Amino acid sequence: MRPIQFAFELETSLSRQIETLHDTATTGTVPIPVLGLIKNSQTEFLKLLSALNTGESDSVRYPAVTETQLLGSDAVWQQTTQNTTAANACLQELTALLSIYITIDKCVQFYQQAAVNSAQPQARLFFSSLSHVKKILRRRLDGIIQIYYNYYWGELGFAPFILGKD
Repeated sequence: MRPIQFAFELETSLSRQIETLHDTATTGTVPIPVLGLIKNSQTEFLKLLSALNTGESDSVRYPAVTETQLLGSDAVWQQTTQNTTAANACLQELTALLSIYITIDKCVQFYQQAAVNSAQPQARLFFSSLSHVKKILRRRLDGIIQIYYNYYWGELGFAPFILGKD
């Protein structure tokens, strides 16, 4: 299996997970505003990877990767997330966001490994660029998850989960 094929399948799986969460969140009591942005980002990732996943050859011309293309503008992210609150949230939404966060983290790891193990300089640059963009997305999602953690910490009087790495 080629790294592009694996990346496409990985991103498709993540898109399905986000789509399911987005559908349940929009029909639920409290929509999670960041889901629309993550869903749009995933759509852009799939467009980029599907264009590269067409051939069987390893001699692929890799396009330039820009953060704005894949994530959208910073202003839109700031506007969407600045008033995010977990006051009416449910624990199911937090665990769903954690699941997406973990999958995005695995995408970062894959892109880093694909960059390290690529023989072509263009492929290394392409995969490291995808890794960089996914790191930004992971960090943005981490901020939203931290809002949920802080809310539950306030409600419980102690941190609901271990903070940081083991």
